[in-house]
Parts: sequence; C-alpha cells; structure tokens
Amino acid sequence: MTRKSMFIFGLALTALAFGALASCLNTNPSADTETVTVDIELDWYPNANHAGIFVAQDRGFFEDEGINVEIKEPADPALVAQLVGSGERDFGVFYQTDTLLARNEGVPVVAVRSIVQRPLNCIMALKSSGITRPADLKGKKIGYPGIEWNISLLETMLESDGLTLDDVEVVDIGWTLWQTLASGTVDALIGAYWSHESYVLEDEGYPVNIIYADEYDVPPYYEMMLITSEQMMADQPDLVQKFARAFVKGYEWSRDNPTEAIDTLVRLNQEQLEATEHIERAAIGQLRDAWVSENGNVGTLTEARWDSVGNFMKDKGFIDQGLVVAEAWAPETFQ
Repeated sequence: MTRKSMFIFGLALTALAFGALASCLNTNPSADTETVTVDIELDWYPNANHAGIFVAQDRGFFEDEGINVEIKEPADPALVAQLVGSGERDFGVFYQTDTLLARNEGVPVVAVRSIVQRPLNCIMALKSSGITRPADLKGKKIGYPGIEWNISLLETMLESDGLTLDDVEVVDIGWTLWQTLASGTVDALIGAYWSHESYVLEDEGYPVNIIYADEYDVPPYYEMMLITSEQMMADQPDLVQKFARAFVKGYEWSRDNPTEAIDTLVRLNQEQLEATEHIERAAIGQLRDAWVSENGNVGTLTEARWDSVGNFMKDKGFIDQGLVVAEAWAPETFQ
C-alpha cells in the first residue's frame, strides 16, 4: 500500500470513527425519536377554552414530546366520552360530571388533567328582570337545554335559597339559549355558560345578571377536563404523560399570554371564529383565572374535589352508590 493509499485509508477510518462517536452523542435528540400521531376530540367548536390546545400545537410543545396532534371538532358533543372510551379517539375534552355519568354507564374513560376549575354553568337572567338570586325565580319560567343535569343544579340552587322546583316552571328550549332569553320567552336560563352566552347577550345589547352555581350549594367541579381511555392509560402511560405535559404547558402559556393565545386560536380557526372572535377575546380574561387551581397550578385534579362531586351526584341519584369515583381520574402520583 502506498503512502497516499494509507493516508486516504486513515482518513476513511477517522471519518467512520467520528461518525460513530457523533451517533453515540446524538446531538439531535429528536432524530431517533419516532413521532406518534394522536387525535383529540373537542367538546364544542374551537373557542377560548381550547386556546391552550392550539397554542401547544402551534408553539411545538407537542412536537417537543414527539407527538403530532390532530384536533377534531365534534359532530355530536354528547358522544365525546363514547368515542374516547371505545378508542376511536385517543383524547377528548369533557366534563367532570359527565365523565362520572359516562363511567356509571360503563364507558371506560379517565380524566387526566383539568382545564376549568369551577362551574361555567349558571343561572342567567336579563338585568332588566331584577333577578339576582335563586329566590327571585319564584313563579318564573326557566329555560334549559334538555340535559337533566341542569335540573339537578337548578334544584340545588333553589333549595339553597328557600325554594323548590315546584315554585318555578322549567322549559326545554334546546340550544337556542341566548335567543330565547333575549326574546323574553323565558325569564332565566340554566345551562348557559357565563364564559360565553353572557358575552353574546351583552354584545347583542342584553346585559345579564349571573347567578353562579358554586355560590349556592353546588360543589365546585371541573367544568372541562382532558380525558383518555382506560386502555390508553394501561398500554401507553408514557404517551399519556407526554401529551398531558405539553397540554398543560399550552395552558400555562395561554394564561400568561392571553392576547397572543387568542391570536393563535383565531389564526388556526379563522372560518369558525370569523363572527365570534370578539367574544373569545372578551371571555379569555375571566377564563384564564378559572384555569388556575387554588394552589396556583394549571391542570391539577384533587381527590377532595372528586370525592365532593362524586358524593353530591350519588346523593342526587345521578350515579350509583357503588361507583368507584377514584377510578374516574388519573391518580395524584400521575399528576
């Protein structure tokens, strides 16, 4: 072998050795990480309460965890738990009370993180009505969107202020909530969200009074949560943990940067939010506070809250006494 050949051979060995070393050092950690695609079913069309999800997607928080996320709008919000429980969707946005109702029917869904820390559901009446508390509803007509849970909330709130359901007239008005109240067809609503319908009514020229559920004997509950299936928790706990970590990071960023969070939400959902962008911008000011728990964190679930809500629903007969509430949410060690 000539000196030139030996030199070239030596260079080749050096290059191979360097390549092997670089491979071991792995200066690009994501290079060897397979990206996993998952989907999440929203509970409604994109709105301010979903800002954290779109922020996590847009700012690469999911990507940092090796996850590609497809965000789905629901064809029927009532079917979110069934889709997630059956594995047709990997994750979903759902409600604490409805999660317990679903598990009571055998749907194997599990809450992983919270979004909203208190009820958004409320009693709503026009300011011009003079209704400011449940006792003012005696002899009044109250509209609700056909979901029986609202009747239980209304009953509890009335009884806390000296009335019963017999003192009012309850009318199923479907989902034409704010329109029915504005027209004067009903005197008040139950089942409307103070984070949405109140802003819509105000925008339409109908200022309202809000009677908050958790101020009248309804235990504070998680209005919105991240859920997955028992199967996903058992088979891919690491993936669930990674998704939850990015999910919470998105909401923490949105809490600290609400204007930019709505900018992101609108940019990624221009068609859906063309007419309601100003509503979402108004709502997030209150919502970002509702995302934060008493200990100042975002996304937390607590045993005390689950026990409180579970006992309330058992006492009201909504779920069976034997339902194990602790199985409805990821344990605190997972938080």
